Amino acid sequence: MKRSRNVFLFRLISQFPGASAAACALLLCAAAPACSQSPTETKNSTSTTKPPLWGDYPNERPSCVKGIHLTAWFVGSKKGRQKFEPILAETEINTAVIDVKESEGDVYIPGVKLAGKENYVAACPDLKAYVKFLKERGIYCIARVTCFHDEKFAKMRPEWAIHSASPIPLAAAHGYRKDVWVDRKGTGWADATNPEAWNYNIEIAVKAAELGFQEVQFDYIRFPSDGPTKLCVYSRPHNKETAPKYLAEFIQRAHEKLAPMGVRLSIDVFGLTGSTNDDLGIGQKLKQLLSNLEAVSPMMYPSHYYPGEYGLKSPNASPYDTVYHSIRDTKKALAGHPVELRPWLQDFSLGVKYTPARVRDQIEAAADLGVNEWILWNPGCRYTKEALEPFWSEAKAKAQAKSESEGEKTGER
Repeated sequence: MKRSRNVFLFRLISQFPGASAAACALLLCAAAPACSQSPTETKNSTSTTKPPLWGDYPNERPSCVKGIHLTAWFVGSKKGRQKFEPILAETEINTAVIDVKESEGDVYIPGVKLAGKENYVAACPDLKAYVKFLKERGIYCIARVTCFHDEKFAKMRPEWAIHSASPIPLAAAHGYRKDVWVDRKGTGWADATNPEAWNYNIEIAVKAAELGFQEVQFDYIRFPSDGPTKLCVYSRPHNKETAPKYLAEFIQRAHEKLAPMGVRLSIDVFGLTGSTNDDLGIGQKLKQLLSNLEAVSPMMYPSHYYPGEYGLKSPNASPYDTVYHSIRDTKKALAGHPVELRPWLQDFSLGVKYTPARVRDQIEAAADLGVNEWILWNPGCRYTKEALEPFWSEAKAKAQAKSESEGEKTGER
């Protein structure tokens, strides 16, 4: 059962790399965490020397990160900006997590030597200027770098990719050198035991820092899970003991480059990493990865948990309970480590319609356990404003007022 559960999770998560109430507005404001600020106060500040601010702390890390993920294509599009900028301007969101390298291997930052011209994609040509624009408005900017799931890198530098003990037909069919290992989708991976593969992603992280990003977030910081993994051949000995050590060493090297630049480092991990003592077969043994990190972001999307997890018949239909159990376990795993728990939460529908209430349930589950940082994921960058403050409190207050009014009318009869 354990193996089938993990395979189920791995396959679902590959679709989304990165691959989840108080009675009235007054009570909500009173119960808000100390790091929170009233959206009406933080979004309407003005200055005589620069544009109106969306937040009160331009160029600084907010006391509580509340973010949304944005693709480079969305950020580079005028229409895209028109869709997400109101979320940044009008709600509690204070952080933008922007792709600078994706799992296909596309690099959205120019000047990365190892990427070359063939891997650079000008999805957002004015990225540096736009990061500056966001920071001036109090938005904390995080660069998301997808690390070792990288099909273009595996083709460009096959000597630094995972190799296969015997040829896999899918490799040649997808344009890889015949000795390169590919997963069940025919995708090659960079060898996470190889320092050259580390250096490539670190170079991208440094370039992101030079563009003005205040934090770098590593995603797909793991070994592959799908496909004929028994055929994987690495440049250095790979097993359950060494795999987490390689990832930890990669994190340390990245930290050594970014820290002198004043740039923080965080990573994404599977949602179950905090609920198990093993590495899930992918090297993500949580306690061994925590040094040198600002934050760790487990992907706690309820849709990605197997039925029966945490004793829940349908975790997807129980977002509060799913996130509550996952955060409870992860907090125990992080005990004694000065690293921020900042989960990825679900703002998309997969099998179950995710209403504003279901999105908010996840945020409140985290808050009930003292976790007030989070990032929302929607693959199309379409976020539910009604699930965010101040709109959530306003809707709750209106609903309560309506209920009380109807109750009074019923009593009169």
